[in-house]
Amino acid sequence: MMKIIKNILAVSIISALVVACSPGGNNPGVEYAPQMYHSIPYEPLTQITETTDGLIGATYYETFINSTPYNDYNGNVPINSLKPVEGTVARQNYSSVTNSNVSYPGQSLLIYDIHKDSVAQAGRELKNPLPNTPDIVAEGKQLYLSYCSHCHGKTGAGDGKVGGIYGGVPNYSSRSVASLPEGHVFHVITHGIRRMWPHKSQLNPEERWKIVRYVQKLQKGEQ
Repeated sequence: MMKIIKNILAVSIISALVVACSPGGNNPGVEYAPQMYHSIPYEPLTQITETTDGLIGATYYETFINSTPYNDYNGNVPINSLKPVEGTVARQNYSSVTNSNVSYPGQSLLIYDIHKDSVAQAGRELKNPLPNTPDIVAEGKQLYLSYCSHCHGKTGAGDGKVGGIYGGVPNYSSRSVASLPEGHVFHVITHGIRRMWPHKSQLNPEERWKIVRYVQKLQKGEQ
């Protein structure tokens, strides 16, 4: 009797698997937890214009229709990303900081394409596009205290609390570091060097150049 039951159970399982299959190569079969496949809320940085999300959306969840009828983006209705407000500057477009929309060959602006392993080249070619004014230096100091002092210390002596544990943090006013050019400092903040990690994800180019202005003071032993 048990053998018959086992055979019936095996045939039932195999039949269920066969029925679940489809000759269509792109058919994923039954979706488990469809909300994991079809987002109910709007996804960031998307431009969705569909009015249906297929079988699951049309059959089970009307909320899977991921669009909005309340916005007209370049004549496309509906769409879930709003028009940028007038005067919006694209992310990482910092050319306006230099009061110019033109990139001049050989002039280092806030975005550059020097390879992360070419710190010597950066030291030769990169020049700070921000003026050396008290306001810029003051902003650089605040950024330095927030992002750098835990390793390099408040005065750049390499005596920060984390630096004491990490080890090998240089003194900015030491002979080997005090002579480093501004492009070198910017490149190291951006990509890191040796045990120092990169900070380009925490600080945009303008903020890094402001820190460079303050580091130049620390290189001279000033504060």
